[in-house]
Amino acid sequence: MKFFRENINAIIIVFILVTLNVIGSFFFTRLDLTEEKRYSISDPTKEFLKNLDDVVTVRVYLTGNLPAGMRALEKSIESTLNEFKAYAGNQLEFDFVDLNEYEQEVQEEEGKVLMSKGLSPISLTVVESGEQTQRVLFPGAIVIYKGRVISVNLLENKVGYDQYQILNNSMVLVEYKLANAIQKLQQTHPPVVAFSNGHGEIGQEQLAEVIEDLQSEQFAVSTIDLSVGYGIDSMVDVLVVAKPTTPFSEKEKYKIDQYLMRGGKILWLIDQINVDMDSLQGKDFYMAEARDLNIDDMLFQYGVRINDDLILDLQNTRLEVQTGVLNNQAQTQWFNWPYFNLMIGNNKHPISRNLAPIAGRFSSTLDTIKSVNIKKEILLSSSNYSKALFAPARVFIGMVKDPMDPSLFTQKELPTAVALSGEFPSIFRNRAFTGAYAAMIDTVEGLKFRETSVSSAKMIVVSDGDLIANQVRKGKQLPIGYAVYGNNNDAMVFDNKPFFINSIEYLIDANNLIETRNKVVKLRQLDAIKVKENRNFIQLNTMISPILILTLFGLIFTFVRRRKYGST
Repeated sequence: MKFFRENINAIIIVFILVTLNVIGSFFFTRLDLTEEKRYSISDPTKEFLKNLDDVVTVRVYLTGNLPAGMRALEKSIESTLNEFKAYAGNQLEFDFVDLNEYEQEVQEEEGKVLMSKGLSPISLTVVESGEQTQRVLFPGAIVIYKGRVISVNLLENKVGYDQYQILNNSMVLVEYKLANAIQKLQQTHPPVVAFSNGHGEIGQEQLAEVIEDLQSEQFAVSTIDLSVGYGIDSMVDVLVVAKPTTPFSEKEKYKIDQYLMRGGKILWLIDQINVDMDSLQGKDFYMAEARDLNIDDMLFQYGVRINDDLILDLQNTRLEVQTGVLNNQAQTQWFNWPYFNLMIGNNKHPISRNLAPIAGRFSSTLDTIKSVNIKKEILLSSSNYSKALFAPARVFIGMVKDPMDPSLFTQKELPTAVALSGEFPSIFRNRAFTGAYAAMIDTVEGLKFRETSVSSAKMIVVSDGDLIANQVRKGKQLPIGYAVYGNNNDAMVFDNKPFFINSIEYLIDANNLIETRNKVVKLRQLDAIKVKENRNFIQLNTMISPILILTLFGLIFTFVRRRKYGST
């Protein structure tokens, strides 16, 4: 009993620890004490991972002798995969593969295989044995599930971003990219994205780049002629209406409406005003008028209106204008062109978060309409220095030569894209149908009329039909979002394509995984200038402080022991 009395505190502590371990074996929890919950994954991802029905294997190729920034990204990936495994259990396996451990010939062969699967290599300078060497890395992963494979590029290497922004964005998106890849592999068939045709929409040539990108992201791409058949196939996951130029018939509108009512997803890319650069060829000006597509009433019913106007914005890209002829050669010059507005993303929405501006051409403004059970979220808008010019509008090339007066551009954040979700009312719910078509929709199960959509219906409306089109300059096809801007006539590929892909991902996202794009990771960087100024002090402090702390702790510990046990 004397032993127990003398060691009662230690016994109580041991008892508490054993009890907590027994309780912990029945309950699972993890604590993340970081301010931004850096080491936690979202609830949708947790639920998704708990329900995996087969083993998922993830092979990460970002490892080895890495610079500090890449090492931080590697640790972020490893931490995320450990979190994944905590919820997926034995249904998730992962490993890190360092290709530089292999012979040069094997490295080259493996590199070719990885590139064929969609991973993009980068070249980095690393220090080995005191010498700088160039190393090719694949900052990505291969995900395997039931024999199906998908590649995931984990480095967000955007033009115009510094290394800290690139690293921050990459770490933010690790969870979403990996979870989204697993979600795609779980689907029994690739999601189908169908582009409508038959109304003067953007042609396949101008869509070639987005089609290729969709296919690389494991989407199946098709076209659909709305004038044929009685409805839109339920196998179509997303319908894209890209810059139609002729009116839709009532039957075509009915097919779109009932597709939405049954949970369909639609991406509208609409040029409300009939004007483009071809309209100005050989002319000083062009009178731009509203285009009648016969869909205004439909969109209004769903909660949005595209206005009959054009946005002029001081934040814009440039237009090449012929200024004269010299020796039978056309002389050109670049000018700011306010009709080529740059659209800014809503950084609070997962579709547009962390995106560079979107290059627009003759965009219009949007209004949302008050409606019950429909959620509306603005995705893109103009800058704080813009204005709307109502149609019919005189588009005058000569205006580029005159300085733009900022006092005339007083409208702020004019909406140009909106996401809508919820229960949409059918535009046909109070209309009477006659003839054979009416008889058919009353008897064919898949065509029976619905007055209200299911709650999973979604759509995105963008007031710029050229957003996903490849532009052509001097006979050469340019990348999507390519534009010249700034006083130095710099060229840049803006984030039109990522915005489009994110929109498609959002529309088909059954598990709400895209919400993880809203995750925030704060990079607490050292002040480079202060570090340089105080380098010697910091180095000395780093070496001496631990020794002083340990010495002080030892002295205090010895003093306390002597006070407590010295008299016995």
